[in-house]
Amino acid sequence: MASRYVNYNPYKTHQKMKIRSFFLYIALICLALPLTAQSIWNRSHLEQVKASVTAPAYAASYEALTQEADKLLDVHPLSVMMKEKAPASGNKHDYMSQARYYWPDPSRPDGRPYVERDGLSNPELEKLDRVRLGQTADRVITLSLAWYFSGEEKYADKATELLRVWFLNTDTRMNPHLTYAQVAPGHNNDQGRCYGVLDAYSFVEMLDAVQLLEDSKSFTSSDARQLKAWFGKLLDWILTSEQGIDEGRQANNHSTAYDAQVIAYALYTGKKEVATRVLNEFPEKRIFTQIEPDGRQPHELRRTLAFGYSQYNLRHMIDIFEMGHKIGVSIENSVSTDGRSFYKAMDFLAQYMSKEVSDWPYKQISDWDGKQQEFAQDLYRTWLFSPDRKDYLCIYRENRRIHREDRFYLLYFQPTVVDHAFAFADVQLRLAMKSTEQAQKEYTGNKRLVAPRCIEKDGSLRLIGARDWCSEFFPGSLWHMYAYSNENTWREQAVTYTWPLEEVKWHRGTHDLGFMVYCSFGKAYELTGEQSYRDVVMQAARTLRTRYNDQVKAIRSWDFNRQVWQYPVIIDNMLNLELLFRATEISGDSAFYHIAVNHANTTLKHHFRDDYSSYHVVDYDTLTGEVRLKGTHQGHADDSFWSRGQAWGMYGYTLCYRFTRDPAYLRQAEAITDFFYGLPDMPTDQVPYWDMKDPHIPHAPRDASAAAIFASGLYELSTYVTGEKAIRYRELADTLVENLSNDYQTAPGTHYGFLLLHSTGHHPGGDEIDAPIVYADYYYLEALSRKERLARK
Repeated sequence: MASRYVNYNPYKTHQKMKIRSFFLYIALICLALPLTAQSIWNRSHLEQVKASVTAPAYAASYEALTQEADKLLDVHPLSVMMKEKAPASGNKHDYMSQARYYWPDPSRPDGRPYVERDGLSNPELEKLDRVRLGQTADRVITLSLAWYFSGEEKYADKATELLRVWFLNTDTRMNPHLTYAQVAPGHNNDQGRCYGVLDAYSFVEMLDAVQLLEDSKSFTSSDARQLKAWFGKLLDWILTSEQGIDEGRQANNHSTAYDAQVIAYALYTGKKEVATRVLNEFPEKRIFTQIEPDGRQPHELRRTLAFGYSQYNLRHMIDIFEMGHKIGVSIENSVSTDGRSFYKAMDFLAQYMSKEVSDWPYKQISDWDGKQQEFAQDLYRTWLFSPDRKDYLCIYRENRRIHREDRFYLLYFQPTVVDHAFAFADVQLRLAMKSTEQAQKEYTGNKRLVAPRCIEKDGSLRLIGARDWCSEFFPGSLWHMYAYSNENTWREQAVTYTWPLEEVKWHRGTHDLGFMVYCSFGKAYELTGEQSYRDVVMQAARTLRTRYNDQVKAIRSWDFNRQVWQYPVIIDNMLNLELLFRATEISGDSAFYHIAVNHANTTLKHHFRDDYSSYHVVDYDTLTGEVRLKGTHQGHADDSFWSRGQAWGMYGYTLCYRFTRDPAYLRQAEAITDFFYGLPDMPTDQVPYWDMKDPHIPHAPRDASAAAIFASGLYELSTYVTGEKAIRYRELADTLVENLSNDYQTAPGTHYGFLLLHSTGHHPGGDEIDAPIVYADYYYLEALSRKERLARK
């Protein structure tokens, strides 16, 4: 049994050495790469992702990428020759598109000349080349990335075919100019407008994909040479044509996109001097002319999609800054004499994150939420090259909605331990809901089973009713997922599993209403502010108050074993005090607060030994309030150190300090921690044995749940102390979280969706020994959430 808990794993150590060697090799390779190896993407980052592409934070995105790529293997290549009509030149090889916001004039029989309707797209443009150009670029990107990450040549072969048809084959290729891009019918002799240069922006990212593809067998040196020649001609056209020159003179996002294309095409075709010139001119020509000292972008704000266009322009700038970094030109920190800068523009938009469209003082007639999410990603990308702007990372994490299939996670995201753990939890908790639903269908009894609790000895899933003290932890875990991801799917699932517990607000037969209600309805109220959750919390607090005895000055725990206990109070009960403290905060009724304080003081006086270890159960005389006996129910012996009990005590006095700021509670939380983690038999991974006095140590079962509770409490405790102690507590919490994540997680797709192995519930009762248990998962996710919040500061 002990072998499951050995901390040194030769295989993992070997793997870590291999990974270190791999990254050293990659670093050397990156130094040898040409400066223009990528423009927007970071090759070093992509190499790191490739080395761990099946890791939790990347896995869903990678799977979605390969699934999309698989669908593209049989698509017919697209070509400019497919459009229904030729441009004014009569040559279908000439690219042609129609101005997006121009519509037939209803006052004229033929509708010509077309009239502008800003913000409303005319579906006629889908009949020409613009959509097919974008589709070709997107498909090449998808297939190239799928080849790069998987190594499967079939993807490279298909991407090469698409490139040859669109750009290289004599009978299907596009001529390298945009003379007929964004035609407004009836205007300018049906030639294109300068704005048509923007049609080719999809090629900027596509060329990053092409440069990955150059290492494949399918994309030959001849293909590369021809494609570079093609883009060299397109670059010349952009720089010398009347339309291109005019586009470069624009005062809004068009000129920014123009510069981005010029730089990208110049880097791709080896014309570094062109790229360097445009980059060096960019601050004066674009940033200082388009952005006001207060961060507004006037040319974008006059549009009907003002937030979207402002964000769009800044995204182009971010692309340009990334391209500049590749050749050693850093311009993102440029500031004019009157304070105009890229960051001012970012800050101007950032103040509207998480707000409603009605709070935006300009027009945004559609897609407010979508543009907010795109801007969140822009904030993250900006933080990557400006790590001192930690506020951008915070705003991103507070507002981003996680869609794990998004390619952003492969291209830009740098996941932390927390991100990987929540990505793993995403997979597992979805399985847990399916497993629960299936078990509910198969159940033939009369009880209403609402949530999973643990895995039985026989390997089956144990479901529980609303009145089980663990009923709230599963919906609480779902609320943690919603808080982390901001994704409404998790909110909907959390709501679904929370409301079946409502009946317990009247349940006078348990002290565990704090667990049962605050970890579910309380979390829901914290996250949503909805009155319905508040009402349940308040009624539960009123119900819990009925179990308080003013003579004992504590809340009664159990009602069973009356032949042994007269008024038992267990250390676990400290966690139920949060419900009472919050009830006072919510309602202003101080009675709840005073009961919680009295209970905490009574427990402080009688539950702890001189070394700050805790008894599990203390029994009181109801007439005198005196202690009758001290012992255990779930620990090894009356004088032993039951690990989860020590965790309840530390966490409980930490939360008491949060609400009262009584230094006695803080000292107690510190003393419990220092005692427990100073025990000589503590395993090196800091995940305790179920009872630290079990005579079978080191062969005794572990308790991951105690470690998770300690980790969560320690993150909070570390914020209330200073100096070396704050550092030590936070480092200990980090160690616990990292070890739980590395060595105690279940395998993805197993164990009915539970997250952690090796918890111990009731060892003396022979129940839940070395098992996945729902409250271990809950406090693990809470610890992860607290770790992330601390990282933002």
